[in-house]
Amino acid sequence: ILAGVFPQGYPETVTSNYTLYVQWTCVGLIAGRMQSVLATQAALFTIGLGAGAIPLAAAVQWILKDGVGHAGAIAYAAAVNTRFDADAKRYRFQSTIALTIADGIAVLMPLVPQHFFVMASLSSATSSIANLAQAAARARIMASFAKGGNLADCVRAGQTQSKLMSLLGTA
Repeated sequence: ILAGVFPQGYPETVTSNYTLYVQWTCVGLIAGRMQSVLATQAALFTIGLGAGAIPLAAAVQWILKDGVGHAGAIAYAAAVNTRFDADAKRYRFQSTIALTIADGIAVLMPLVPQHFFVMASLSSATSSIANLAQAAARARIMASFAKGGNLADCVRAGQTQSKLMSLLGTA
């Protein structure tokens, strides 16, 4: 199982601080997935799924809020541009905070269901921006761990670790 979760030749093919990074990242990924599940549950409750709401209206609002999120991420990416390379750790940390804020907004939606679209759009935009920042920063961080041209393998291992922690967090 280690072959699927770590870069080939681990631990010789990565820097010595890679394992500690992976351990803390896994803790954050599990917690983040659990909060995301709760946030999604709150959002679905807010739009009335399970309480007799018309599913088509809910789906339309869901699609629109995702569109706002994608547009926000595109604007953010254009504004930040190459600064991800200059300060990857800061953007990685800020993205984690932003994901928590996005989920917090979603969890609060049942308190003001009449503002679902605004709150869901804000949550979606914050989440999309955070995910974009996280991916860009993580690429730079992974490059610092790779030894001998195995960046793609380190990124692959990171994605595998992420999916594994997501499964655990969802459970």
